[in-house]
Amino acid sequence: QQTIGPFHQFTSVIGPNGSGKSNLMDAISFVLGVHSSHLRSQNLKDMIYRSEALRKESEGSSGMSTRTPRKASVTAVYENKQGRETRFMRSINQNGQSEYRINDRVVPYMQYNAALEKENILVKAKNFLVFQGDVESVASQDPKDLTRLIEQISGSWEHKDEYEALKQKMEEAIENSAHAFNKRRGIAAEIKQYEEQKAEAENFEKLVAERRSLVVQYLLWKLFHIEEKQKALGQESNTKHSDKDEAQYEALALENQFKKAREDKALIHREKIKCELHIRKANRELDDQLPTSISYKEKINQLEKKTRQTEQNIERIKRDGQQQEQVVVSLEKDMQLLAFAEQSYEASIPASALTHGPSLTPAQLLDYEKRKQEVSVRAVEEQHQLQQYQRQYKTEKQRLEDKKSKMDQLRESESQAVDDLRQANEEKAALSMDAENLQERLTVRQTELKQLENERTTVHQREVFLNEKLQETLNKLMEASVTQQESDKDTKFNESVSVLKQIYPNVYGKLSDLCRPTQRKYDTAVATVLGRNMDAIVVENEQTATDCIQYMREQHIGTATFLPLHSLSLPPIDDRYRNFVKGARLAVDVLKYDKQFESVIRYACGNTLVCDNLSIARHICFELNENIRAVALDGAVIHQSGLMTGGASSTQTTKKWHEYEIEELMRNRDKYLAELNSISKNKRMGSAEDAARSDCSSLSSQLNTLNDELMTLTRRIEGLEATLRDIRDKIHQSTQPYQETKATVDQLESNIKRVEEQIASVEDQVFEDFCAQINVANIRDYEAMQYGVSDEVADRRAQFTAQRTRLETQLAFEREQLNELVERLKKLEASLAHDTAAKTKIQADLDGMGGKTEQLKQKLVSYRVDLEKQTKLEEAKQVDITDLGHALEAKGRDVEAMLREYRAVESELNKVHAERVAIFRKCKLEGIQLPLSRGSMDDIMIEDTRVNNEEGDTGSVSDASSILEHSMDYTQSTDMDVDAPVSQLSIQSTDWEVEVDYSQLGARQRTDDSPDMDKKFQDEIKQMGLDIDQMAPNMKAIDRLEGVSERLKIAEEEFTDTRAAAKLAKEQFNQVKNKSHISEKIDTVYKDLTKSHTFPLGGTAYLSTEDADEPYLEGLKYHAMPPMKRFRDMEQLSGGEKSVAALALLFAIHSYKPSPFFVLDEVDAALDNTNVSTVANYLREHATPEFQFIVISLKHTLYERAQSLVGIYRDQDINSSKTMTLLLDQYQN
Repeated sequence: QQTIGPFHQFTSVIGPNGSGKSNLMDAISFVLGVHSSHLRSQNLKDMIYRSEALRKESEGSSGMSTRTPRKASVTAVYENKQGRETRFMRSINQNGQSEYRINDRVVPYMQYNAALEKENILVKAKNFLVFQGDVESVASQDPKDLTRLIEQISGSWEHKDEYEALKQKMEEAIENSAHAFNKRRGIAAEIKQYEEQKAEAENFEKLVAERRSLVVQYLLWKLFHIEEKQKALGQESNTKHSDKDEAQYEALALENQFKKAREDKALIHREKIKCELHIRKANRELDDQLPTSISYKEKINQLEKKTRQTEQNIERIKRDGQQQEQVVVSLEKDMQLLAFAEQSYEASIPASALTHGPSLTPAQLLDYEKRKQEVSVRAVEEQHQLQQYQRQYKTEKQRLEDKKSKMDQLRESESQAVDDLRQANEEKAALSMDAENLQERLTVRQTELKQLENERTTVHQREVFLNEKLQETLNKLMEASVTQQESDKDTKFNESVSVLKQIYPNVYGKLSDLCRPTQRKYDTAVATVLGRNMDAIVVENEQTATDCIQYMREQHIGTATFLPLHSLSLPPIDDRYRNFVKGARLAVDVLKYDKQFESVIRYACGNTLVCDNLSIARHICFELNENIRAVALDGAVIHQSGLMTGGASSTQTTKKWHEYEIEELMRNRDKYLAELNSISKNKRMGSAEDAARSDCSSLSSQLNTLNDELMTLTRRIEGLEATLRDIRDKIHQSTQPYQETKATVDQLESNIKRVEEQIASVEDQVFEDFCAQINVANIRDYEAMQYGVSDEVADRRAQFTAQRTRLETQLAFEREQLNELVERLKKLEASLAHDTAAKTKIQADLDGMGGKTEQLKQKLVSYRVDLEKQTKLEEAKQVDITDLGHALEAKGRDVEAMLREYRAVESELNKVHAERVAIFRKCKLEGIQLPLSRGSMDDIMIEDTRVNNEEGDTGSVSDASSILEHSMDYTQSTDMDVDAPVSQLSIQSTDWEVEVDYSQLGARQRTDDSPDMDKKFQDEIKQMGLDIDQMAPNMKAIDRLEGVSERLKIAEEEFTDTRAAAKLAKEQFNQVKNKSHISEKIDTVYKDLTKSHTFPLGGTAYLSTEDADEPYLEGLKYHAMPPMKRFRDMEQLSGGEKSVAALALLFAIHSYKPSPFFVLDEVDAALDNTNVSTVANYLREHATPEFQFIVISLKHTLYERAQSLVGIYRDQDINSSKTMTLLLDQYQN
């Protein structure tokens, strides 16, 4: 038996490991009724201590004990606030059965547990102990486990059954209350509904009357404007009919004018053909005369050139003769002057000059001879020198004269050579100029010939090309003439499409007009791909298509397929087919079209492939197993189903793309014909080419002859130039010897003069006195008078004779040259006369031929004038025909348009008339009374109107009288279909004696026939119909209203009772609900456990709920933030931080209805010294006499702060634990 205690406010149980500290915890738990599953022994009988058995087992003894413990018990002495003690005892026998005693009195467990609960010792909640390891498990629990822990420790789980029962009771009460309320509300609503139905029934009758009145008003308005429209359409129909007749008359007149213009053109064309025939005939005659004429002209040209050359030569010879005559005249004049000079000289010789000077006596003569000898003796050397000089002088003088004569001859030859060379150069220049002119003319004619040849070749090529193009164009036109003959239906359909495009701007035309194959080879394949969509009309949207269909129905113009751009369901284009197989391509890729029509092209073509041949199509569809439609170029098709159809049998479909080319082909045909006619008219270049070729040949021959003459003259000039150079070389060679000889002569003259002066000096000395005697100045004067005059005269006469001889010789030579020029001139003049006569004769022949040619040319000019006149007349007439054709076409289109307008007006008139009849018939059928000023509704016959429902291309016919189709059936739709199509109703008999009274219509209704007014009427009627349909009045609502009121009183009483029951149940439920709330102490406890001097505020801890309304049904999350630490999940806190947080949570949970004591088993195991000290302080501060802390601890930091210690140790002798106690308060100081 062990007695431990008493325990103080803060008691720490200490002892070594294995000493039995936890046994104390088990004993406390055992005595307080904790289930064995929460203890260390799963079976209660195992808690009976068997020390002897254990000791013997440890010693190895096999002897059986004679005494085995059969019972064990624990007694807890509890002292309440009043100081009264209560002994709680729990014992267990060897069978594991428990016995409970209070104050030694056996009590059942329930009473035992109630006594403990009375003291807030909740066994099931275990709010008085924390087992070893619970702290760590609390810190690592998930939200659901944490909720269960709180529910268990706080004890709220004990109220679960009561809570659920009260909750169910409250929900049932609320449901009953709600049911009663809904029942009451339903009955009230039913009463209200019957009241509303009563009002609705009354309002219904009122609306029906108003709607019928509005329908009558609407029909009056409709009939009024229909009759007004009938009158207007009748007048318009008459006007259109008159305009149509007038236009047809004008078209007939234009057609007559067109026929007359074509007949006139045919007459003019015949005259034009006659002119062309005359011109061709005249041209042939001119062509026949052309060679002879060209030959004559060529001869004349040659003779003219020859005579021109002869005349030039004559002029040159005349010019040379005149110069020669001047030379002769000059020489004759020189001869005359010489004779006159000679005569003058002879006459001038004085008679004294012919005497011999003074007469000498013999003595004087002797003296003279002596003195002369003396001079000879004294000047013998000088005289000898003089004689030698004179001999030399004479010789050199003669040589000088010879050289001078030779040089004069050379100079004369040079002058003659220069003249000859000048004449030759002038003749060469003239010939060169003639040659240049000939060469220029030849070049021009050769260029002209080449141009003519090129033009002939070009014209020939052009003519061949034009003939080919013309043939090709004619072939195409022949094909077009076959394929372009449209039926009346096609023509009408195409015209309808044009009209639709004019009326509706969102109509774009037929699909075949909006796309075109990229190459002609794809025509058949693409036509096959498009198929029935070829003639489909492309429009913007469905509304436009609907309007077009309506128009086509009204105009009886056949069927059509419409493709709205914005409403087509487009198949996706598979891009892999673009380069899938060589020779295959997507159909959309072989079409040219505007970008805005891409959607309709994709719709019509899809993923269809166009293949070059059927083999490629088979390869794709059958070998590659592609589920796609393939079309060959010949039109053969392999469908997606595998069905294969043959190629196109005709190109009729593909010709639709080429209609626009026909007019272009016709223009090309006319252009080619006109150009060929022009070529035919101007095809006269052959004669001009022959003439040019003949001229080139003649000019080339003349140029060759002239070049030969020029070459001969060039050689002559070269010879003259060589002769002139030779003469000048000789002159140059003779000049120096001449100068040398002249210098020698001059020197000799000087020597002779010097020697003569020396001799004269001797003579003057010897004859000085002698000269004085004979009275002369010197002896030389005497000798000159005696001998010198005769010699001078003789010398002078000899000079005159020599000069005369020279002039006569030269004159004879020049006269001979002049005679030669005269002879040449005579020959040239004779040749000129002969050539002139020949030219005159040839010119006469040419003129004779030219007269006929001129007549032909005049006729040709006249014919050409006539041809030009007829051509202009034909062109003008063609312009008239074209204008008349265009006017006739325009007038035809006008007539057709007027006819269509007239038909449209008639159709509209019939439609309006039928609409009026339909309204009357429907009013008669529906019993609607229209106000009539004459007759009555009985006069309207229902069966006398025969209607022909012609099923045409526009679809089925709908009854125009559907305007009142639902006017009386208020349970169905009340739409007013006033504008239903009636174009196909042909009213044949409507002679009713009725006249509608329109006095009820206001002025605005009479003048306003706009769609807005119609829409306003229909909207009001429709809205009234909808209102009537929505009302659905119950006529028995008044009878049922009283019974429903009685039921409402009963429901009111039932609702009051159920609401009170629900209120009571809710209050009871809230009372249980409030018991489960946990005190909000977690943050305060955690702050107390974590605050310190360093962190006086401590940390922060809180709980968050997953279900705010009923947190006990979901999980709880526990969050703790140690001081100066950021927020982290519980798993990321350290072991000590988790333990402190868990302790704070446990203390907070146990603070709700706390037990008088709290047993903690090694809760400080994971804490460091700081946290242990903090926990010890917390326990010390919160331990009170009413609230004890019993802590099992191994850390001195904790147990040294306790008020008392319980030491447990193991007594090995008895193999059992023993205890010691120590009060520490006495050692505080």
